[in-house]
Amino acid sequence: MIVIVIVIALTFLLIYEMRAMIPSLIIASLVAYILNLFVRYLGKRTQLSRGWSVHIVYIIFILLIIAAPGTLVPLGVSQAETIADEWSMIREQIDEFASEPIEIAGITIPVDQLWEDVTSVSTNLDFTYGSAISVIETTSVGLIKIVVIIVVSYYLLKDWKLLRQWLINILPESGRSDADRLVSDIDVLWRAYMQGTMALMLIMAVIFTIIGFAVGLEGAVAVGIFSGIVSMIPEIGPFIAGALAVIVAYIGGSTHLPLSNFWFAVLVAVIFAIVAQIKSIWLRPQVMGRFLHMNTGLVFFAILAGALLQGILGALIVLPILATVRVLGRYVRAKLLNIDPWPELAFVEGLTKEFSDMPLEIEDVEPEPADIDRETTAAEASETESN
Repeated sequence: MIVIVIVIALTFLLIYEMRAMIPSLIIASLVAYILNLFVRYLGKRTQLSRGWSVHIVYIIFILLIIAAPGTLVPLGVSQAETIADEWSMIREQIDEFASEPIEIAGITIPVDQLWEDVTSVSTNLDFTYGSAISVIETTSVGLIKIVVIIVVSYYLLKDWKLLRQWLINILPESGRSDADRLVSDIDVLWRAYMQGTMALMLIMAVIFTIIGFAVGLEGAVAVGIFSGIVSMIPEIGPFIAGALAVIVAYIGGSTHLPLSNFWFAVLVAVIFAIVAQIKSIWLRPQVMGRFLHMNTGLVFFAILAGALLQGILGALIVLPILATVRVLGRYVRAKLLNIDPWPELAFVEGLTKEFSDMPLEIEDVEPEPADIDRETTAAEASETESN
């Protein structure tokens, strides 16, 4: 007993000391789970072994990680240079816009004071040697976490079946069947969550693409697809999509609206902000509630609480964790009340057993002769003729 207590205490101490790496491990698990969906699909479609499927999917994943910066960074640099060249004109337009308060429906918005506060803060920023060291340290830690995520996700993806079986075999033999069923039910829930996330991404991509075409945004399809992909990231995803759309709007302008590039960028920012709020308040709870069979109000509150308590990662994983807790709670309740946790499975097994135990009564039926003996037939015929 003392040994068990010591082991448990050391385990919690190890987890506490490694708490800084827990978010990276959670992200690695999510990456491995998402890639596992593609591994399953590839294995079913091509009949390849799991090892080959894992390596093919992971190589494609690494190539995408490598290719994305090589494609986006030059584009981002060129766009940043364009914005830098035109920053003076942007600053003049913003100064003119924020030169006096704005009145809307009798409500005065002190835009001039707000802009003055922003400019004073930006002027007082001092980039020192110490801040440069801090930036380098933060960047180094970020790179280490990225490496950890990539490596851990690979091993989780490669050895997932062995890890699952090992965890189940730790339990007593009497509880292994229940544990296997629980893991299967939880896997179904997480897959439903991923399907809901993919559906939400598709819906947002279509909405942003239609909006882009409606207002005359250049590259509307590309901006829409990118916005749909990043919309899976709660809170910060819509901000990234909106920032990209605003940059594209300011640089390219509208193809058919009679607006200057600056005011067109403002229009796009307002539209994206409104759509992002509709997505967060109404669309996401509706979609995820349908896929996870959860109340939409509970979905909205859970995402909000996850974001407030643990930031983006908390908002991202709170729904499948809540659904997992529901499954585990239902199982514990069934065991406490001494009832079957899976009555539908017991019903099917009962029918199977009933039909398997049912005796098969077959009447003895004398088979009809397949043919008639030719010699007997000939003898009967000759006897009839003689009579």
